[in-house]
Amino acid sequence: MSSRSAQRGVSYLALLLAVAITSGALAAGATLWSQVQRRERETQLLWAGDQIRRAIVAYSQSGADRVSPYPQTLQDLLLDPRSPARRRFLRQIYDDPMTRGTDWGLIRNPQGRIVGVYSRSDARPLKKGRFPAPYDDFELAASYADWRFTAILEPRIEDRLRAAGASAADRAASAVAGNLAPAPGSGASAASAAAPASARNPIAAPVGAESASTPAGVVPPSPRQGSVDDTTEGPAEDPGEADRNGN
Repeated sequence: MSSRSAQRGVSYLALLLAVAITSGALAAGATLWSQVQRRERETQLLWAGDQIRRAIVAYSQSGADRVSPYPQTLQDLLLDPRSPARRRFLRQIYDDPMTRGTDWGLIRNPQGRIVGVYSRSDARPLKKGRFPAPYDDFELAASYADWRFTAILEPRIEDRLRAAGASAADRAASAVAGNLAPAPGSGASAASAAAPASARNPIAAPVGAESASTPAGVVPPSPRQGSVDDTTEGPAEDPGEADRNGN
């Protein structure tokens, strides 16, 4: 009886181990299949975005309007409203494979015309290299929204990131400068305005002005030894008393 129970226990453990191994294999297979599908959608996104970009370029080069040669809507690529004859530049508005819809993000020029499209997906791309020549900077993209298919020359992704970093640094510097500057009408400003010109000299600034211009947490330098500020003088001797002492 005990041997049968032991055999049942071993069989149960073997069954649990087999289930665990099967579940792990299925999970790994599902992850791999998901990545394969995502890479396929990335290929479709590159193709669809490029087709729309090419259609916008063809549209801009076929019209007589040189001021605003780009389409107002993506539907204009399906049927050119400028031509009395039926003229198409795109068979259909292709779906964005990442959002599975035609709700492309639109890139417009200052005249409000469409010059490009991009995906609205914020997911991080799997593809990081070997892009076609017009899109070689896509390898720096942080999301699919950075894959911008434009008919005009735009700043590269690295230039946009550098400009964004410089703008953030400028804003931080401005905020720090604003915190250090004395408020209008403050006591420090009034004391500085009322002090004589020699006291407002940067070399020997008055206490009020120094505290207003010194950043928080920074201890101002102490006066040099032997200066006028450190010298303690006794009361002046009476000349008459000196004569009496001399006599």
